[in-house]
Amino acid sequence: MATLQDLENAIDALLGHPLGVAQYQLIRRVEEKAYEAYVFGLCLRAVRELRVTPVLRGIIGTPTPFVFRGAPGQIHSRARNYGYAEFTLNGHDFEIHAGVEFRGTSKMTHELDVCVMRGTDARACRSPQSLDDPQAASLVGGWECKFYAGNLQKGLGRAFVGLIDDMGSNVRLSGLCSNSDHLQLRDYFEPQRRPYPHFHLTPLQPSNEDIFVNLIKGELKKMTAA
Repeated sequence: MATLQDLENAIDALLGHPLGVAQYQLIRRVEEKAYEAYVFGLCLRAVRELRVTPVLRGIIGTPTPFVFRGAPGQIHSRARNYGYAEFTLNGHDFEIHAGVEFRGTSKMTHELDVCVMRGTDARACRSPQSLDDPQAASLVGGWECKFYAGNLQKGLGRAFVGLIDDMGSNVRLSGLCSNSDHLQLRDYFEPQRRPYPHFHLTPLQPSNEDIFVNLIKGELKKMTAA
């Protein structure tokens, strides 16, 4: 099983901070939060493989270090210099975030461990005139990230399906990412438009990383095609 050190090494490699390695901070240095940061890094890898350079930002200023949240929070929170990434593909602006809250179609607030959203909506939510949670319609892709010592719990699947349903029909990608597995959850996620089961997604399983990255690349290319 992947260790905390495995995850931290992967974060360093995937983050691509312009100042080199050890330029990030986990507010909570535990496997669960390191795993979210690792999945965030895989999203960056997908963007780079589309020959686009994601730009690392901080809510307050230069991300040195790049700060990963220790708990769910609002996209405009300035409690720390929380990090995110911006990129533009074929004239479309996007941002990648970890641990931010969205407002679903029901008006209920939901946390997404890792997400890709429309850049114009993200900027509007950070505007001093707004300071609001992103609307469901701004979401492009969202992933639940679970690092477990044992098997996953079935209830996680039902809860995440309900969350994604409340985010509406604009969501192009969704998935449950975990270092673990659950056979019944694989079957549960089988119907069309349900989240993709990214099981055994770790730095020790390069082929599973490739599947995750290629799904993101494919959807981004389709939605930004001229």
